[in-house]
Amino acid sequence: MASEDRLRELEEKYEDYKVYDNKGERIGKVDDLFVDESDREEYIGVKMGFFGMKSTLIPMDIVRVNENERSVEVSDSKDHVKGAPSFDDDEDITPDYEDRIR
Repeated sequence: MASEDRLRELEEKYEDYKVYDNKGERIGKVDDLFVDESDREEYIGVKMGFFGMKSTLIPMDIVRVNENERSVEVSDSKDHVKGAPSFDDDEDITPDYEDRIR
């Protein structure tokens, strides 16, 4: 049971944080958090539009989290992030998919 609580806590850690690009332009909001086997944060899933169920995965090593403002700043432009592969809840994150994200 403790691991389920931990998983829920991780999934909700940045829930609804606003996401901005490197120029301060709003991109979307955090929808999900992906961690590796040792609970190290790997990616955030960002909803970038009002429509659709897909998220864009952004590697944690290019973001800076501001917990006081409940926001995330990506060290890249909005256009570049929009061009990143999107992620559907039904998909698996494979090594090939991770290569495309980076």
